[in-house]
Amino acid sequence: MGVICINGRIKIYSKATMLNQYSKMSLVLAITVLLYLFFDNSYVLAEVALNSTGFDFTLPFLPAVPGKVIIFSFFGVLSYVFLAPFKYGRDIWFYENAKKNRLSIRKLFSFYKGRKLYYSIKFVLSVQLRKLLIYFLFSLPATVLTVYIFYALREGVGRNLLFVLSVGTTVLYICSFFFSFVFSQRYFLAPFLYYENDYCRVRDVLSLSVKIMDKRCFETAFLKLSFAGWFLLCIFIFPTFYVYPFYKLSVSTKTLSLLTNTENNA
Repeated sequence: MGVICINGRIKIYSKATMLNQYSKMSLVLAITVLLYLFFDNSYVLAEVALNSTGFDFTLPFLPAVPGKVIIFSFFGVLSYVFLAPFKYGRDIWFYENAKKNRLSIRKLFSFYKGRKLYYSIKFVLSVQLRKLLIYFLFSLPATVLTVYIFYALREGVGRNLLFVLSVGTTVLYICSFFFSFVFSQRYFLAPFLYYENDYCRVRDVLSLSVKIMDKRCFETAFLKLSFAGWFLLCIFIFPTFYVYPFYKLSVSTKTLSLLTNTENNA
């Protein structure tokens, strides 16, 4: 019950912070959508260029790999390299707004300069790899069961047993997603700790986030999951331009609450 009250106060505070900022935050969402649409589909431009020119090649040390695969992989890496600093800058932009600091839109791109570019990419990659490993470990039982189902289908399996196995696999995947999502909240504070202490190593910041988030992962996960209904309602009632900044500000406000409590208890 206490967690619900805390999260409720966070949402109220976030709504108040959004006042007179709807247009600016809507612009942030529009920029986010346009950048992700362009870079996530950059391979389409590469394919059009390759097909129109008929260009193709193979590498001497990778003769079995078509040139198109190499070029598409290059564009994928390029997209990730470009979007990682933006993703980090966007989180920091909302974090500063949660602190009542009104930043200009250009601050979204403040991590494309000098050493900030390298360290923002390194940081985002480090966090995402850890989260991917967490999901892999939690989903391993469901994956093993899925492999067994395909093997059983080849060898022949009864309809009732197949139904039980399919339901069990589905339940396992849902549980693995939920618990991996909760467990990955260990790194929830990492971007903001790294921002406030940019002289620290990535490893140290991640360890500090894990330490602070001990026993706080569930309440943070519940705050995020409480917006699932809001995002679903975007299709029918609430516009995304309202829900998205509301969510990002609430998450940032939760960050401030956790960090403030940590400082007071230190």
